[in-house]
Amino acid sequence: MDLSIEQSCPSCGAPIELHETDRLLKCPFCDMGNYLASAGISRFVLPDKAPPSIAREDLFYMPYFRFKGNVFSCQGVQVEHKVIDTTHVGAEAPLLPLSLGLRPQAMKILPVTERICGKFFKQTDKISTVFTKASMLAGMISSNQPMVSPYHRAFIGETVSCIYLPLYLQSGSLYDAVVNRPLGKGDALAGMMPQAAGYQPEWSPRFLATVCPHCAGTLTGEHDSLVLSCTTCESLWTVQDGAFQQVSWQLLKSGRGEDNCRYLPFWRISPTVEGVRLAHFGDLLRLTNQPVVVTGEHDSLELSFWAPAFKIRPNFFLQLARSMTLSQGRIPAGGQEMAGTMYPVTLPSSEALQATKTILADLTLDKRHFLPHLPSIAVRSQQTDLIYLPFHSSGRDLIQEQTSISVASVVLDFGRGL
Repeated sequence: MDLSIEQSCPSCGAPIELHETDRLLKCPFCDMGNYLASAGISRFVLPDKAPPSIAREDLFYMPYFRFKGNVFSCQGVQVEHKVIDTTHVGAEAPLLPLSLGLRPQAMKILPVTERICGKFFKQTDKISTVFTKASMLAGMISSNQPMVSPYHRAFIGETVSCIYLPLYLQSGSLYDAVVNRPLGKGDALAGMMPQAAGYQPEWSPRFLATVCPHCAGTLTGEHDSLVLSCTTCESLWTVQDGAFQQVSWQLLKSGRGEDNCRYLPFWRISPTVEGVRLAHFGDLLRLTNQPVVVTGEHDSLELSFWAPAFKIRPNFFLQLARSMTLSQGRIPAGGQEMAGTMYPVTLPSSEALQATKTILADLTLDKRHFLPHLPSIAVRSQQTDLIYLPFHSSGRDLIQEQTSISVASVVLDFGRGL
């Protein structure tokens, strides 16, 4: 489900139509570039068709959490994964549907700004609770059996937002303002009315001008890029805490030329691991019981986890992360020189770090005995670097030059819509 958002240009106010994953805005009217830098979850409202007799100030908005992303669950003797795309009401509200269904994708939604009049009901469910309910909807947790917590669960590449359903009261009845349909008696929500409050300024989307903080050059990228590049000073930037922060990066230049070459980005995480001995690559091979003879060369190589820095389906994410992590000894150091076609970064480093325990669990051959130890293992990052590696087109696949690891082109194309 892809959302269509009606946004005003931060520079000139002209209307711009965006998709949910868009970060870089290029206004067709004033030609100015702006980057979405909002902290926290994004908030939107469904357009209403309330009758003229209902004042805008008398509208109420019920929160629905929207979750879209990959869910990984380590339980039993396996690592399960699914793609989830769902909405769930964010409060205990009688009469209202549990989900918004197809509405968010069937109409253009609006960002919550000071122009939205009315009062907003407070969300009472925690986002973690919504995640659990989302897992139940996906069938990863059975609602007919006692709740059994997995050894580890991770939500990777997720998009979490809050979509408000507009409501109003008329003649003692509560109405759905999107379709002007009565839902039941208005006093059903009487207990929630005192907690309803007006718009909060921190809800509005914030934007940054796409100017390089280092040299004042223009930062460029694709519409869904989380990392922008400055070709003037060859630096990379991402947004943290509402401001541009420089990214540590390398590019391993192709030795076969730039023809049919694409540089795919990976997060290389140098970890500190607690709860298990895991400091060198040789430790990883022993712990996961890989069918190789561990040598002194393996023990001299500092351990790193590798994860795709772009969204793909969960089975391909694990496959690629597993292959790259096991092949790290074959990848030489790169430099800081931009080249060729650099694929956009669409997965943040924070989520790559969150994926490390799942990658470790997937690497382990003896899952029956290893997975129960996951709750006692903690992985923290000492250093995170963005590494671009050369992949060459070979029919329908892209082949990595140093490791011969392949990824299907269609997998990348599908991942742009996740």
